[in-house]
Parts: sequence; C-alpha cells; structure tokens
Amino acid sequence: MKDFDKYKRRAERISAAAEQSGGGFGRLLAWLMIVVGVVVTGVQTHALAYNGMRGSILYRAWLDIASWLPVVLLEGTAVGLILGRLYWFKGTEQRKLGHAASYVIWATLAFNTIAQFTMSNGGGMPDPLLFYVRYVLPLSIVAVPYLWKWILDLEPDSQERIATLEVEAEYNAQWRQIVRDQNEQLISAYRDGMNSQRVRDAVARLTEKAAIENATRIIGLIEAPVDRLADEYDQAAGQKRAGVYTSNWARSQRGNGQSVVD
Repeated sequence: MKDFDKYKRRAERISAAAEQSGGGFGRLLAWLMIVVGVVVTGVQTHALAYNGMRGSILYRAWLDIASWLPVVLLEGTAVGLILGRLYWFKGTEQRKLGHAASYVIWATLAFNTIAQFTMSNGGGMPDPLLFYVRYVLPLSIVAVPYLWKWILDLEPDSQERIATLEVEAEYNAQWRQIVRDQNEQLISAYRDGMNSQRVRDAVARLTEKAAIENATRIIGLIEAPVDRLADEYDQAAGQKRAGVYTSNWARSQRGNGQSVVD
C-alpha cells in the first residue's frame, strides 16, 4: 500500500510538471502543423478542382467560386473533426464516426495532393484523373454536409430529442388508428341495426302512421268545402222540385174550370 501511494504521488508530480513545462507549446506546435497542412492541401485541392472543372459547361459561368467549394468543405471538415473530437463530440457513436471520417478526409486530401503533382509534372490530366475530378470530387459538396448531419444526429441531445419525437409520432399514429377503428365499428353497428328486422318494422310503422296523418290532414282540408257544396246543391234541388209541384197543381185547377191566381 505504501508503494502504491508513493507511485501515485510521483505520477501526480510528473503530470503536473508536464502540464506546466511544455503543454501550451505542444498544442501550439500541433495546431501550427495542422494549419500548414490544411493550407498546402487546400492549394493542391483548389488547383485540381479548378483544372478539372475548367472544361465543363456546368462550371463555366462560376468556375472561380465552384473550384473553392471542395476546398472549403474538405479542409473545414478536417479541422472541424479534430476540434469536435477534442471538445464537443460527447456521444460514443459520434466520436467513432468522427474518428473514422477523419481518416477518409485526410486520405482524400492526400490523394488530391498527389494527383495535382502528377498532373503538373506530366503536363496533362489522364482520363481516370479527369473522371475523378469531374464526377467524384464534386460529390464532396453533398457528402460533407451529410457527414455533419450524421454527426449532429448522433449527439446525445439530438438523439434524445429524436427519440422523444419518434415516440410522440408513434403515439399519434396509434391514437389515430384507434379513433379510425372506433368510427368504423360505430358505422358498422349502425348499418347492422338499420338492416335488422325490428328496425325495418319500426320504419314501416312510422311510415304508415305518417301516411295516415297526412291523409287525415288532407281530408280535413277538403271536408268543409264539400259539405258546403252539398248543402247548396240540396237547396237548389229543393227549390226546383217545389216549383215543379206548383205548376202541376195550377194546370190541374185550370182543367177543372177554376181560376188560379199565382
């Protein structure tokens, strides 16, 4: 136990001395070398992209800007992955992806540098290299933003937010399905009830009742005019019969020699 404590104190003294002696200078030297490497590979990548895009109609109008896009994306990603691994990459998967992607980025920059030196020494660009510059190198314009999107998705806060939204979306989908199933069950039960014999009989009885009430209402509307017309007809017929009877009696009296004064 005493030996362990002695070793621990010695390790602490060595660590403190290392931090105070040259830690700042070491970090400064490392970043200086990284900046130099980024500048050199950036120049080579720009020259390669410029020479490859120069004969394409697609980049003719904006060649000066388009040739810098792969440089900014590749060099910025190379530096960003270093900073992310040192400072803000907090998730395990995020750190693994950033570490693996850094190898791919630096390998691409190395290939661009070698290809540019080869082209400048040979005086021309071979067909495979021309294909790489025109069709593969521009893919960095899409691949690099997607890489950063992937890294952002693997951040613990982003994963928590994504998981929460996915659970909420799944809950909403299941709730909508439950409501849809309930509505279908209600409609099916209503249709089954409408097609049952009891409902049919009830509908027939209600229809018959409504027809009777409607007929009664119509008869009630025409009953008074019919009675009035019947009375007027009876009165007119009675007056006519009375006049006929009077005329017959008068003629009979004249035939007997009697005078009749009407």
